[in-house]
Amino acid sequence: MKKLNRYDIIIAGAGASGLSLLWYLLKSDSIQQKQILLIDRELTPNDSKTWCFWDDGSIKMPELIAHTWKTLRVDILSESYISKLNKYSYHCIRSIDFTTGILELADRSPNVTLLESDIIDFKSDRDLGVIQTASGDFQAPYIFQSVIKPKETTSDISMIQHFLGWEIELSAELFDPATALLMDFNVDQTHGFSFMYLLPYSRKQALIEYTLFSNGLLSDAQYEEALQHYLTHTLNLKSSDYQIRRKEKGAIPMEDRRYQLTYCDHVYNMGSVGGFTKPSTGYTFRRIQDRSVEIVKALERDQKIPEDPVSSYRFRVYDMMLLYNLDKDQETSIRIFRDLFNKNEMERVLEFLDEKTTFLQELSIFTSFSPVPFLKSIYHMKHRIFTGA
Repeated sequence: MKKLNRYDIIIAGAGASGLSLLWYLLKSDSIQQKQILLIDRELTPNDSKTWCFWDDGSIKMPELIAHTWKTLRVDILSESYISKLNKYSYHCIRSIDFTTGILELADRSPNVTLLESDIIDFKSDRDLGVIQTASGDFQAPYIFQSVIKPKETTSDISMIQHFLGWEIELSAELFDPATALLMDFNVDQTHGFSFMYLLPYSRKQALIEYTLFSNGLLSDAQYEEALQHYLTHTLNLKSSDYQIRRKEKGAIPMEDRRYQLTYCDHVYNMGSVGGFTKPSTGYTFRRIQDRSVEIVKALERDQKIPEDPVSSYRFRVYDMMLLYNLDKDQETSIRIFRDLFNKNEMERVLEFLDEKTTFLQELSIFTSFSPVPFLKSIYHMKHRIFTGA
């Protein structure tokens, strides 16, 4: 398609948030005539990421899901908590499948233009947003961007969830492909609040990641040493028992700041730069889907794009309380997670982390814990909590 200066919708960034929004736009019958521009520095699919989420069936992209688990397990303080899921399923999507599937659909859609170009900045021009790129300026009444972090707001706690993972293949059958190991905290905690994450795809294949919540990154050698130690001493594998098929590495912000939902007039922030990452867990993908659906519904009805915070006030407070403990006292944080999974049903925990619980249900969950760490966090974070979080 010939490149135009003016579009109806521009999506800046072809990551999880940009492509998710494009997916829902392309599935909407009433937006088929809208001219859409997707722009990023590079639009070549790669196999660098795996996005995971739990879902009750509301996310309609089964053809993009690589694997699903109906049983989750958490290992902590030498105890195992295993739960069969009923309402939810736990899914993973590979970035290469996700990107390839959506870009192929976009390429077949005559109303979509794909452009590879460096993105420089955004601005407003009367009733339009403007994206400035190395290929020129493009205008639209709606621009959704996930590439440039807006001016930062106040933050008291700024941690990073960082990880390095190996996709491995064993020479013998070992894994249970029906059960995902969500967290194994029985690992060295020297470098921060740490756990192993293991997703078995078959009896022989799995993704295993060493994950930490801390204030700084490790060297690749340190992540890999922890992975090797776990495979050797927990799974009783020798180096000759497995082959590393793929590696992935990432860092996700875990901050208590309030993110701006608009970059400027007509330019909306998406993904991590829009605060879609849940501060206390790092999960982002499901929140991206929910907001994408809201945006498409608003466009279909010619209504104002929703600018409500991703999380309500009380869940922002809960995140601050947990973030404070994760930052200041990892030993207490491990006990909090132990009590969370020991005294509550797994699906109720997932509902809570998904921010789908009622206030009474949340009170019941908080009775699982000693109140001291949370009262301490409220005292230290009161200047934020009592001024709107």
